[in-house]
Amino acid sequence: MRVDLRATSIRPPEWDDLAAEVSEYTVSVRWLETMGPLLPGEPRWLVVSVDGQARVGLHARWLESSPTDARFDIAAVLRGDLPSPEPRTLPAAVPDTAALYPSVLVTLPGYSCAAAGSGATEPALLRETLTAVDAWAVAQRARSVSFLYIPERQEPLRLALTEFGARRVELYPTCVLPMTFASMDEYRQQLPRRRRKNIERLLRRLAEKDMTVGEVDLAEVRDDVLELRLALLRKYNSCADRDTQSAALDRMLTHYLREDIVMTAVQHEGRVVGFTLGLRNGNTLRQLWCGQVSEADGSYFVTRFDAQVRAALQRGVERIDYGTLAWDMKTDHGSRLEQLAGYTWTVTGDGR
Repeated sequence: MRVDLRATSIRPPEWDDLAAEVSEYTVSVRWLETMGPLLPGEPRWLVVSVDGQARVGLHARWLESSPTDARFDIAAVLRGDLPSPEPRTLPAAVPDTAALYPSVLVTLPGYSCAAAGSGATEPALLRETLTAVDAWAVAQRARSVSFLYIPERQEPLRLALTEFGARRVELYPTCVLPMTFASMDEYRQQLPRRRRKNIERLLRRLAEKDMTVGEVDLAEVRDDVLELRLALLRKYNSCADRDTQSAALDRMLTHYLREDIVMTAVQHEGRVVGFTLGLRNGNTLRQLWCGQVSEADGSYFVTRFDAQVRAALQRGVERIDYGTLAWDMKTDHGSRLEQLAGYTWTVTGDGR
């Protein structure tokens, strides 16, 4: 069996077929084309072939130095700098940052990591893939390789990394709402009473202000959404670059069908004053952005935890991925925690 790895900085033609061979939407072309530019570093597409047939695909980023976002910085991960829903034990020793960069970061947009291709379920082939990735990293003079945000369901990839000898690092969970109910009444009844009553109270309060709640077409309210998105980023001292956020909106509108862009909003006098924006990918609705003005207080809850659920039911969605952070709030509204794992190793050139 001859195993070869090819790396390119642009998406290879084989990727479409590799992505179609797995159920993970995060490896899909439209997701990567839409959200990929928000990842730090330069893209690297790694395709492993067995006897000339493409079997495994990995999406990686080449990082010359520590990125500004700590969630993609392996040094920050190793130091335990990432947020956590529970107290964690800090590591006894952490390598110096200089010993980690340049770095190969294997990850996907939306804090996820999975392999594409028919070989993604074969631990033995994945183990050969990791050996090939290590050899390629040596040739590129990388100092470390990391796989971040691998969900629990990616057990073959986790097993291969463990057998390869990669160091497991503690990350945090993402929040997923299984759509195990058939109606909004059923959904609301499964919520804690205080959360259910809060949603009802907020809906009444918004109605008293002549504000309406429902789905809208993103293309028609794009500018309102952009301004609210930038305002939220500024509020939390995040990078609020207008060109970056504007381009991301345009990519959503380009790569996703109208019915797959789930835009739930609170409107007042024809203007969006609060919103939650998600993208449907197969049986999953992935929530992404939100924002609101002060006079529309409560919009976050009614658009995110009520209107988005209604929209998901109407589309036959099976799960809503709420993403990471704000764990208590999301679990209070029905989500379950799914642990994400990270793995890293230092490139030594010994062939492992």
